[in-house]
Amino acid sequence: MVNPEEELQDLAANDVMSLIIDVHTIMMLTAPDMTGMQEAKLRLLGILEIHESQSMTELCNQMFISKPYMTRLVDTMVSEGSVERHPDVKDRRVINISMTDEGKKYLCSMLKDLRNRMKSFLSEFSPSDLETISNASSQIHTTFSKNPRIKNQGTWVFYTEQNLKEE
Repeated sequence: MVNPEEELQDLAANDVMSLIIDVHTIMMLTAPDMTGMQEAKLRLLGILEIHESQSMTELCNQMFISKPYMTRLVDTMVSEGSVERHPDVKDRRVINISMTDEGKKYLCSMLKDLRNRMKSFLSEFSPSDLETISNASSQIHTTFSKNPRIKNQGTWVFYTEQNLKEE
C-alpha cells in the first residue's frame, strides 16, 4: 500500500511534469522562430547570470548537453563576444566560462522579446484567467523557493533590474 505522502509526491510530480510540457508548448507557440542554438544560448547565459562563472563540465551537466556541443556553443558565443573563457585559478586544466557585458545585453534583449511574445499569447485570456495564472505562478515560485537546493530566480531578477535601470 502506498502511503499518503508518497501518493502526494506522485501527484505533484505528475502535475509539475505536465506544467513543464505546457510551458514548452507555449514557448513553441510564442517563439516558433527560435532555433535550438538560440535557446541553448539563452539557457547558458541564464546559468551564467546566476552562477557568474562555471566550468565547461558544470555547464554540460546543468544543460544536459554533450561536451562537443558545449564546445561548439561556447566557441560561437566567444566569437560573438557574449561569453569569455578563463583558466581556473586552482586547476589550469579547467576552463571556466563567464558572461560579458555584451552577453548581458543579449540576455536582456532575448528575455524582453520572449516576455513581449508571452504578453501577446496571454492577451487571449480573460482578466479572471490572467489573475488565476498570476496567482498560481506566484504560489509555485513561493513553494519551490522553500527547497534549499533552489537558487534564486536570478535570470528574471536580472532582467527586471536591467529594465528598471533603463527607465
